[in-house]
Amino acid sequence: MGKRYRRRRSNSIASVIPDIVHVASRLSWWGALLTGIIAYFLIAILLGGYIEGHIASQAESKFYVIIEARFGRLVHVCNWVGIAGFLVGVFFAIRNYFVLSRATSNEKGIVAFLSKLVSRSVD
Repeated sequence: MGKRYRRRRSNSIASVIPDIVHVASRLSWWGALLTGIIAYFLIAILLGGYIEGHIASQAESKFYVIIEARFGRLVHVCNWVGIAGFLVGVFFAIRNYFVLSRATSNEKGIVAFLSKLVSRSVD
């Protein structure tokens, strides 16, 4: 019998981290570093800044407190995911500089977990 597809329920923004791990693990050291920098720039700075801009534009609204409470958490998650993506890029840049072999799936899972854990303490 074939393996059935099982959909994982997770935060759509946080599910970007395993994708960044997969991409960075297959690139050279400078490609992995560039991937981490681009991931941080796109997620934390652009997406987080865009959402903060929309929050600030609603300052005169009577629903500002609700909007700020709702989307303020999303800005925090964007910053957290951006830092995690940058840490993944830095890790694979160092690893791929010294080790020429491809990363295993177990190593990718450990790196994704540790980047999430460390980025929460950095943020």
